[in-house]
Amino acid sequence: MNGDPYLDPHSGVLLNKFGLSDHDALAREEQVRTGLRGILLKSNPVPGNFDLEHLKSIHQYIFQDIYDWAGQVRTISMAKADLGSVTHFTPPELIKRELDQVFNTLAEENFLRALTRAEFARKAARLLSDINQIHPFRDGNGRTQREFLRQIAESGRHPLHFEVVSRARMVQASIRSAQNDLGMMERLFDEITDSARIRPLKDAVEFFEKNGSSWNDRYLATTTPGQTYSGRFAGNKGEHFMFCDEADRILIGNLADIPADLIKMGNQIEFKAS
Repeated sequence: MNGDPYLDPHSGVLLNKFGLSDHDALAREEQVRTGLRGILLKSNPVPGNFDLEHLKSIHQYIFQDIYDWAGQVRTISMAKADLGSVTHFTPPELIKRELDQVFNTLAEENFLRALTRAEFARKAARLLSDINQIHPFRDGNGRTQREFLRQIAESGRHPLHFEVVSRARMVQASIRSAQNDLGMMERLFDEITDSARIRPLKDAVEFFEKNGSSWNDRYLATTTPGQTYSGRFAGNKGEHFMFCDEADRILIGNLADIPADLIKMGNQIEFKAS
């Protein structure tokens, strides 16, 4: 708790409009409320000029049912520990200045319009990473950033499919980008703007959800052409197959890349992605 004005000093739970003092109960309520707001945003985006006020308006819309401070920039310092790494976000007194710089650059780049898909993916990865490193809100930064990027993508005719990005993958990419390594985030954006890769990812997500298995806590991605992989075969559908590699990642490859006699659950495979 440590003097955090956003927390209930007794329970350590974020102060909320429901008076909930249990982390899990608040998480469930938040998921329902923000989920409904997210559905409404698909057909009625929050208007704005892709600047700080626009970002704040999106946060306010998504979290208006839950927090009194929805749409307000945080007033305390923040850091986050994940996967053995600690990320320190921008001090509150510098948030506005740094976001203004990010959004001025965005305007100079014509809001990422009239770009090829690959160029858009690269610049959108940088934009998300920059906003995330600033982390302007006490909570709800990820959902707000994704909606902001979704609107930019729609205006630039390169729709983003965040629905196939697992939580684990986004966390890893965010940590790397905070360490000035944008490779994983750029790879992520390249994938979720590519229709040829989105379909097999959707199939994998549907498979896990149908079988009651968690996919959000696993790294889920398609293979990169030219890279060599090894792991255990985990199933196939149509032209694609899933396998689990030595790093416990779930990856999707082209079935034609492996010999027919290895297409069996649990078989060890090694191949070069086409």
